[in-house]
Amino acid sequence: MTEFETENGRLIRYKGSNFRVEIPAGITEIADGAFRDCRDMHELVLPDGVLRIGQEAFQWCSNLTKVDAPQSLVFIAADAFAGTPFYRYYNENETEWKDDFLILGKVLFKARRNIRTAIIPEGICSISADAFNQRVLLSEVKIPDTVEDIGWRAFTECSLLTAVTIPGSVKHIGWHCFKGCSKLSEVHFEEGVEIIENSVFSACRSLRSVTFPKSLKKLPGWAFFGSNNIEHVALSGSVEEIGEHAFSGCENLVSSDFPAGLKKIDTDAFYSCISLSSAILPEGLVEISKNAFSGARNMTDLFIPSSVERIGDSAFSSCKSIKTVSVGGKLKLLPDDCFFGCDTLEDAELSGAIEETGTRALGGCRSLRRVSFPETLHTIGARTFQGDISLEKLVLPKGLKHIGAGAFSGCRRLKELVISPDIPDIGASAFEGCFALADSKGFVLSGGTCFGNVSFETQLSVPEGTAHIASGAFREKRNIFFLCLPEGVTSVGENAFTGCSGLKEIRFPTTLRSIDSHPFEGCDSLYSIVAPGIPIEAFASLRDRFSAAIGYCASSGCFLHPISEENEAWVKKHTSEILSEAVRRNVPDTVKYFADRGSIPADTFEDILELAQKLSAMETVALLLDYRSKGLREEDIFGKYDF
Repeated sequence: MTEFETENGRLIRYKGSNFRVEIPAGITEIADGAFRDCRDMHELVLPDGVLRIGQEAFQWCSNLTKVDAPQSLVFIAADAFAGTPFYRYYNENETEWKDDFLILGKVLFKARRNIRTAIIPEGICSISADAFNQRVLLSEVKIPDTVEDIGWRAFTECSLLTAVTIPGSVKHIGWHCFKGCSKLSEVHFEEGVEIIENSVFSACRSLRSVTFPKSLKKLPGWAFFGSNNIEHVALSGSVEEIGEHAFSGCENLVSSDFPAGLKKIDTDAFYSCISLSSAILPEGLVEISKNAFSGARNMTDLFIPSSVERIGDSAFSSCKSIKTVSVGGKLKLLPDDCFFGCDTLEDAELSGAIEETGTRALGGCRSLRRVSFPETLHTIGARTFQGDISLEKLVLPKGLKHIGAGAFSGCRRLKELVISPDIPDIGASAFEGCFALADSKGFVLSGGTCFGNVSFETQLSVPEGTAHIASGAFREKRNIFFLCLPEGVTSVGENAFTGCSGLKEIRFPTTLRSIDSHPFEGCDSLYSIVAPGIPIEAFASLRDRFSAAIGYCASSGCFLHPISEENEAWVKKHTSEILSEAVRRNVPDTVKYFADRGSIPADTFEDILELAQKLSAMETVALLLDYRSKGLREEDIFGKYDF
């Protein structure tokens, strides 16, 4: 017994090297891979009482030619004897068989390669994996009601098989069981089957209709993948899941039942089912996965129940015949590309608990005219409505906090927008191409708030009457190099100018009282900020403070008195640094400010002059030389400079 490793009647591993192996009594199961690669074994005797042989149990036993199995054996897993002479003989030999079948115990292990009609004997409990695989002459099979299990690939590519009846005794049908049976046109299930594995009828191009029994809980993945002529599938109320790719590419599928007990429709389940006319999904459905109905371009009727909690990306993308859709209930996220490219969609009702719309969730819906939002919505994702050219009016909820980049880009007929001015974050180009929404100069305005500009002008002056610049209003408008805000503007939202890499100069009004502490992040070309109502120290970054100081020095006459006092103190403290920055940014008016006041520090004058000469800032060089000439005696000048 030392050569057999066992556990509770289960043979785990054989460690011997015998020519003839007789497995001891008391063993009921041979574990997966138990004899794998035992090359010394030529003959195998299984004792009475053995019920099951595991997957790959005798794989690569390269000299095994004879197997004696008891009547107690009821199941042999896939590839149990793969790579053995025993398997090859019965798998490939067409002329030397005595019978149509090799039966081991109560398992139909192999059928003759040239078999044409298979009348499986009564008493058989299982049809082993690959038993009829590629029996291309098989046209008829009768399965007795003693069979409980049909293994992997059991009837794969039986290309002449036209009909099959699955008796109620069968509880399990294995992976790829009838795959590639190209002439199979009739399948009848009696009540009883509980588990069907993936790809059971894939590439069965003659199948048109299948009715599954009530005992089935899940329609497997890839069930009809590539079965292009399937038209209708009947599912009972007990089916809880439709597996991934179940009907993917079934171009002639007109209808499928969606049973009352359905909980999940998996990834790509009805992908590119271009003839599917409707999907009236039942209450109780919880999840619709990625691409579930994507490309079902002739589907006109869609009902999504309030019980749905999760929808995957692109679940209904390119469903080009849907006209109305209502989504809500327990759903919190309308995912990326959910209805992208639904060309005829006119009315979208978002309700219930929806908090966020994903990227392009309703993008490319060229006929969309009406959208309603729930008060729970706080985020409209990037490009959510991109290219919705028929959209004319939007009323956004008051609690909205984020609008993603390009959210409404290309909505060229959008002319009425009800939106809160206090949305804290609006992404770049949110209203790009919304020409009907903009005024004659391209500004998007609503209720005294400026939400951006859709023109390609490089110098912009925000219209009179504007009181607030919205968050992200000019975000990543790289073409702007000068921007002026009118008197009356009191506040600027976060990231209003972020990423304006071409912006060189900006002028704020005296009325401005509030601005984000980092308003110019990514404005790498900005050299001057004129903000008469904001002290220099209100800006968080040192770069922005120097820009504000340069702007102050160049335009100090327009600053309010209290602000001037604060700014003067900061300028006095950082005079040398401001002068250096003014030279680097080529702003001679700032240098003139110090020159007119005689406040250029003597100990840094030479360095500043040298920097100006090095940068060929000739106007600044002239200012500095003039300043120097006024402050030195003539002999000193000619003593230091060689003209």
